[in-house]
Parts: sequence; structure tokens; C-alpha cells
Amino acid sequence: MLKRVMTIALTGAVLLGVVIGSVSWIGMTPAERTAVGHSVTQAGLWVGMVGVLPWATWFLTTFAARRDSNTAAALLVGAYMAMDAALLAWMFSIPSLSTTGLSLAALGLLTSLAYNVLVCDWIAEKVGT
Repeated sequence: MLKRVMTIALTGAVLLGVVIGSVSWIGMTPAERTAVGHSVTQAGLWVGMVGVLPWATWFLTTFAARRDSNTAAALLVGAYMAMDAALLAWMFSIPSLSTTGLSLAALGLLTSLAYNVLVCDWIAEKVGT
């Protein structure tokens, strides 16, 4: 029952987002559309790079897993976060972002932290032992 309710709520939220985005897109000038397209492209590139990083450096995860140390794992995830944050700051020019932009950047970094922890754990479980 709960799964069905959550599916309906998620479907409604996605549909609402599509409708709001469509109405906003229609009301934009060509310059605004270009700016939005540029921002969406940058965000997609950042997500792609953040997503590939732990997989491209799987050997570091296996090294940390073989050390059997939480410190090594924390340092690895911290290094991934530092690289994610530096890439985000470079791509989006953090000092010039609005409050909403900073909030979205913080949300992106927290999401990348969760992703890095889960992926590193999965790699360590499957490959590292």
C-alpha cells in the first residue's frame, strides 16, 4: 500500500515539474533559454564526472579496503569530496552564485558524498576483499 502511495506521489511530483518547466520554458527569451541550457549542460557534465570518478579509481578503493582501516576509507571519500567540490567551484564559479545556486551546490555535494560512500562500499565488497 505504501509503495503504491509513494509511486503516485512521485509520479505527481514529476508531472508537476514537467508542467512548471514547460510553462517556464515557453515564457523565456532566447537569451534566457541559452543560459538555462548552458547551466543544465554544466550540471550534467559535473554529475557525469562525479559519477565516473570512483569507478575510474577503483584500485584506490580496493587498496583502502585491504588496509582494513576506517581512516583510509574516510581519507579516500574525503579526497573524492575535495575533487568534487573543486570541480564544482571551477565549473560554476561559486562566488558569483545566488543563494539558490549555493543551496543547489550544497545539495549536489551532499548527494555526491552519499554516492561516493555507497559506490566505494560496493567496490570494496565486490573487488577489495
